[in-house]
Amino acid sequence: MGNGNLWRVTYSYNLGGQLTHVRGYKSYGYDYVNKIGYDKFEQRTYLKYCNGAETFYSYDPQRRRLQNLAVNAGGKTIMDNAYGYDVVSNVLSVVNKAAIPEKGKAGGQMSHSYTYDPLYRLSSATGTYKGTDNKTASYTLAMGYDNMHRITSKKQHLTQSNVQFNGTLNAGYDLTYTYNSDEGKKFQLASVRDINYRTEETPTDSTNINNGHKYTYDANGNLVYINTSRVKHDGKEDDKATEQKYKWDEENRLLAADENGFVSNYWYDADGERTAKTSGENEAIFVNSEFSGGNTGTARFSLYVSPYLVAGQGGKYTKHIYIGSQRIVSKLGDLASYGADPRRIPYAGNEADGLTINYKDKYYQQLQSIKDNYKTFDLPYNGVDNTDYVNGKGFSSDDDTPEAAQARTMNASTRAAVDNNFHDKDNYEKMQFYYHPDHLGSSSYITNLDGEVSQHIEYVPFGEVFIEERNNTWNTPYLFNAKEFDEETGLYYYGARYYEPRLSLWMSTDPMQEKYPNISTYLYCHGNPLKYIDPTGMDDIFDEEGHFIKDTGKGSNVIIENRQQQQAMLSSFDYSKGNDSNRKMLKNVTAYYLSKSDKKQFDIRIAETKPEEPKGAVLANVAGTSKYYVQLDNGKINPTLDNKYDFWSITYHESLHRSDSRTHGGTVGEVEAILQQTKHEAWNKVSDSYLNSQATYAKNSLQLALHNLSENQINGYINRLNNAFMGSASFSYEKKTHEINFNLSIQEVIIKPQ
Repeated sequence: MGNGNLWRVTYSYNLGGQLTHVRGYKSYGYDYVNKIGYDKFEQRTYLKYCNGAETFYSYDPQRRRLQNLAVNAGGKTIMDNAYGYDVVSNVLSVVNKAAIPEKGKAGGQMSHSYTYDPLYRLSSATGTYKGTDNKTASYTLAMGYDNMHRITSKKQHLTQSNVQFNGTLNAGYDLTYTYNSDEGKKFQLASVRDINYRTEETPTDSTNINNGHKYTYDANGNLVYINTSRVKHDGKEDDKATEQKYKWDEENRLLAADENGFVSNYWYDADGERTAKTSGENEAIFVNSEFSGGNTGTARFSLYVSPYLVAGQGGKYTKHIYIGSQRIVSKLGDLASYGADPRRIPYAGNEADGLTINYKDKYYQQLQSIKDNYKTFDLPYNGVDNTDYVNGKGFSSDDDTPEAAQARTMNASTRAAVDNNFHDKDNYEKMQFYYHPDHLGSSSYITNLDGEVSQHIEYVPFGEVFIEERNNTWNTPYLFNAKEFDEETGLYYYGARYYEPRLSLWMSTDPMQEKYPNISTYLYCHGNPLKYIDPTGMDDIFDEEGHFIKDTGKGSNVIIENRQQQQAMLSSFDYSKGNDSNRKMLKNVTAYYLSKSDKKQFDIRIAETKPEEPKGAVLANVAGTSKYYVQLDNGKINPTLDNKYDFWSITYHESLHRSDSRTHGGTVGEVEAILQQTKHEAWNKVSDSYLNSQATYAKNSLQLALHNLSENQINGYINRLNNAFMGSASFSYEKKTHEINFNLSIQEVIIKPQ
């Protein structure tokens, strides 16, 4: 990256295609992940980071549910979560039994317990925390629902002692929900009565704040306006005490939010993923009620270059490392460690491959969209237009942040020293922070490169932060479900939708809500946030019999939903003999994807993986021209089948074997089938892990066929594979050793022949 500073990450896999090792390179090589271990069910059992932190996973032997999650870091156990379940796998308890840390350190013991109503919706929860330095806290939660799965009440109360400050804090709220009665709007909020308190004393009527929120939605079901009134101590109600306004585009993406004059702006790419956000506030002077002058300043700015790189104001950026979809490391840097201002590089050479980009035009387009947002909210825009953004003088207005001020005043000699001193730039590689999530993926502990806890977070069930301890070196914004929390709005960004944890509702509706006429699509995870997650805000749904219900148009998960609208991943079920209903469901789901690949019917069967086959290596196979086998490992399917594009691609691959056994038979036939598979419409959306496994499979199949092929034929297959996997993988043939090697983009993999 820039000025010769190459940043590279390599991933190593076992023969089953499972990730085992992650290594980084910049000036020198170092590990991010030393080792990942798996059991025979391909469930992760061990994870070791380069900072010495180790995570151990154990599972219920009957139902393979997570039983214990333990993290050792800095020579101590910081997390030792034990999980309890009921007979339908609802989480009943989570208890962290780790020892209380030494004085001045973050962490502690946490215990949660949960109860559910007859429809398996969370009805109550309690939790207690005990930390060092006499820190204690507890919470209670009570939920109410109606027969349409709408929340009718939420009562949450917490008490803390010596956590945020020396002394006691009592805080909580009682929310009462009412809904719109108009046709087609029955799941939309009409109002919420909000009685809340935050006091060091025992809560009384005199300490309560009585708010009323009224809600307005647009024609697409997006929340556009919240009017908050407040009942004063004299009993009179102050209408419009605060206002919140939201602007959406035609694809139901949030473009801007106005929180009492504090405006946030959002941009997205063609796939709907957020690419940038800014936020700022207004200062205005009025003389005799006439506007005299003002200033619009930028408080925060984030640029999402990719999932791997996020830039912010003051020249700072964060690099993210993943294993699959799980973020494991965040690395900090600034323009000095980068080697050059990344904004100058494309501007100086704004022509690439014959494409000319006018960055000033793009700047003015973005600036105009900000001005339009202010106009929508009926707010004056008084920003200073900085066209010289290439030299780091700002984006669309004055950057008022301390970070930017520090960057602007940084001594030139200091900057030069950092730029010219190789070792100083390497020191930025030490600013690494490692994630230790719970079973929902929520960030629970963050450790630094020395294995010390730098941040500790506990949550109440619907995602609000209950306890947070931090050392102020750096604090992650990726919290509940590992989703980014936008402090400027109090919303979590899930990709497809925004989630409000206090209300426990989505800000917008599922565009396919007509498929669920009697279920609230605003309710998060159908009222069971301990068992289910919503990775993107939307998913593909099948019923309990495996019949397809809907394609939401976004997301890639294969989800089974029961009659109580509870959801689970396809791989979470036991398909062993005797579980006839589950096996029927799996066959129907398989038939759905097969029908998209091959209009001729298959006789779908379920079979255990043969003893001589590597566990998890075989997903499916065909026999003759009519039988299609879904492979199990001790009653479980491979989690790869939880991804709809992977599932679809697998069925297409197997259908090729039936369509022409002469072409797609034997080890060479497997290579031919994979080559054809890469031309299928599902291929561009398959997961990285599946792409890795298919590249591995192609390599192994070609390796086994080498003795039957001439050198020209081998080179022909190498060229075809390189063309098919262009941009994702590259293959090569070593004549001397008679080996096939390949690289997966920057994720390098070399597998020796067996």
